[in-house]
Amino acid sequence: MIDLQYLEQKIQQRLESAEEKDRLLQGKLQARMAEMEKRYTTFEQLADEIMTDVIDPRMEKLVSLFGNAKLLERDDAGRHYSVARFDHSPRFPASVKLTLSIAHDTEIENLLLVYGLGILPIFFKFEAHDQACLPLDEFSQEQVLQWVDEKILLFVDTYLRLEQTEQYQQNNLVTDPVCGMRFRKSIASTEAAYAEHTYYFCSSGCHEAFTADPERYISGQQRVS
Repeated sequence: MIDLQYLEQKIQQRLESAEEKDRLLQGKLQARMAEMEKRYTTFEQLADEIMTDVIDPRMEKLVSLFGNAKLLERDDAGRHYSVARFDHSPRFPASVKLTLSIAHDTEIENLLLVYGLGILPIFFKFEAHDQACLPLDEFSQEQVLQWVDEKILLFVDTYLRLEQTEQYQQNNLVTDPVCGMRFRKSIASTEAAYAEHTYYFCSSGCHEAFTADPERYISGQQRVS
């Protein structure tokens, strides 16, 4: 019996020790959860301010400069998302989606600024994703402003490449009937209508030569409508 009582005592001590460890762990988890909830509240306040003061006005300005672009409504995009869609157009023959959003890391210690870009079809390499990590307790609006502006300008540079990439511009390419030079219709110096067709010229000199004797230049050539 003495041996059994001793064994029971040792088992009981271990059980009590395990229960104490669980109580301590539970306390730590509760404290951690309370701290995370506090950080989440801080994150939401900062994210709302960034969307209202920085991202939204800049995305609205960007969209206003392109006739084929529109912003998704907040309910469709998400609370901390700004999504701009650029529809396929003759000048920019691709479907494009630009997203600027705000997220946080697992421990809600850092605020994440996220850049996302999608282009279809794809005919060149581009930066499709990037993010900046800013500590919540060392938040700097200046850093946010700089990063967002850099990403919007990066997007503009990327988007304008659609005009410079031949695969996108196949339907916009024309040939000067005088010199034979091939170029985008949008950068033609002048144009002229003749025999129910429109011809495009790289320079005023080619245009003058054509108008002086159109048949000389279109005879045997395919006309461009």
